[in-house]
Amino acid sequence: MTLADMLGGDDMLTIGSLATGYGGLDLAVERLTGARTVWVSEVDPGACAILEYRFPGVPNLGDITRAYWARVEPVDIFTAGYPCQPFSHAGRRKGTDDERHLWPYIATAILALRPRLVVLENVAGHLSLGFGDVLGDLAAIGYDAEWVSLRAADVGACHGRRRVFVVAYPRGERGLEQWLAASQQATGRRPFGELAGRGRALPTPTVRDVKGHNQRRDDTCLTGALLPTPRATRGGSATEPTTGNGHARNLGAEAARWGDYAAAIARHEHLYGPAPEPTEPTGKGGAQRLSPRFTEWLMCLPAGWVTDPAIWAGWTPTKARNAQLKALGNGVVPPQALAALQHMAARHGALA
Repeated sequence: MTLADMLGGDDMLTIGSLATGYGGLDLAVERLTGARTVWVSEVDPGACAILEYRFPGVPNLGDITRAYWARVEPVDIFTAGYPCQPFSHAGRRKGTDDERHLWPYIATAILALRPRLVVLENVAGHLSLGFGDVLGDLAAIGYDAEWVSLRAADVGACHGRRRVFVVAYPRGERGLEQWLAASQQATGRRPFGELAGRGRALPTPTVRDVKGHNQRRDDTCLTGALLPTPRATRGGSATEPTTGNGHARNLGAEAARWGDYAAAIARHEHLYGPAPEPTEPTGKGGAQRLSPRFTEWLMCLPAGWVTDPAIWAGWTPTKARNAQLKALGNGVVPPQALAALQHMAARHGALA
């Protein structure tokens, strides 16, 4: 049963999305609530191409700093994975002094649209820089808030990627309980962290992966961890268990191929399907580079959600690859967002 069913209305609940990226946060909210996304807001050309293909006919509001909210369709659920660069430990952490600091514009949109529920996402570093301003602004415009921080690894991904998720609702309406209690009751929900398991985690995707080389000269970024790609012959006598595509897997070969990351990769494959090749040829003397298809898999997305060639018709291969890696590095892991929402609901006894 969806929330619309519970409320007895004929109209499907609606989602409006700011700083949408490739729509990862919205995929999680749609899955939990049965709502549909009716508008997005994105300016990055690559992300815009993905949204146009994946959300056909859905208007893109473009630059939110120039939006006139009185003319924007009100929505039930408002989402925003606003830029993390002002708060990320991977950057200079300029906070409110960063030109990419968009929170004030998002707060203005919430005030104007008065959604029944707000869902936000950002890096965990936000908790120690600027997060108090977000909570204060939400309180000032009449919204209570809940939040939780968890890793993609907590839902079985083979990389860390700790993020903070916030749910806010109009004060006194107990919106969080009403919203999530009417969802699909979180079929199969497990306490996050249960799927984390053991084994060394890969570095999480970032926008720096576009550079195509080992930015830090070590294995703390994907290019450093995966290049050169280990090679091992598949086959032999140890052929159990099988992978998701039905082919027998040589456990020794997998360990040789992935090294310290083998256990984490195997866990991710069990949950999200077989890993694509992590690298691809550059076409220059046998050199290899990070594959966007592998990064897409790391983000627990459906195969092709970002990399489908149909999205990139008219783009050069290099520009398409760079745009894909940038979008993926900035993106939200949908199962991670879903787990965060389910956890906050269970905290209130809203879900069994």
